[in-house]
Amino acid sequence: MKNKHIETATAVLEREDGGLVVCRYKPEVNVDARAVADNLKARLSFPGKEPYAVIGIFPESVNFDMSLIQQDHYTDIALNEVTRILAIVAEGALFEPIARLYFAYYPTRFHSAVFQTEKEARAWVAKKMKALQLVD
Repeated sequence: MKNKHIETATAVLEREDGGLVVCRYKPEVNVDARAVADNLKARLSFPGKEPYAVIGIFPESVNFDMSLIQQDHYTDIALNEVTRILAIVAEGALFEPIARLYFAYYPTRFHSAVFQTEKEARAWVAKKMKALQLVD
């Protein structure tokens, strides 16, 4: 697949085989609404329009701006058409309650959950992808 790797100012996005996009935020970056919007836009530049799952990984060292939870980041119709599953990995104790608060304010149209480790997120995503028949 062409264009499997995209780097933005705040994250590295990879489209893995099997319909999974992993967005790894860089350590010590500022994560605000604009950073999230830039990374969501970058996701749309991957080739193909088939639905996929996403794992967003936020290292403990990122700096969170409260603008992150002041708007719904999933209002773009094209983004909602390709996103079927979203797992957020909140490394460290600070981001997990922020992520859960965000989903309480802005429920998604797709399956979403928050995890403390990438391993837990990958297991949940694999199970959901199989249930939704996004993989064989």
